[in-house]
Amino acid sequence: MGKDSNTQHKATRQHPPTKIIVERHYVGTEKMETVCKRIAEEQITKKIREIAENSAN
Repeated sequence: MGKDSNTQHKATRQHPPTKIIVERHYVGTEKMETVCKRIAEEQITKKIREIAENSAN
């Protein structure tokens, strides 16, 4: 009986491996938060310019 119970225990379905994503918090000497804010500001400014140009035309 011991072998059967061990076999059944080992036959349980295994979960797929978990992926762990590690991101650097600094780019060069700047915090990632600062870099992300600057990128967001640039994108917003660019979009505002596009809207202003389209409305002027």
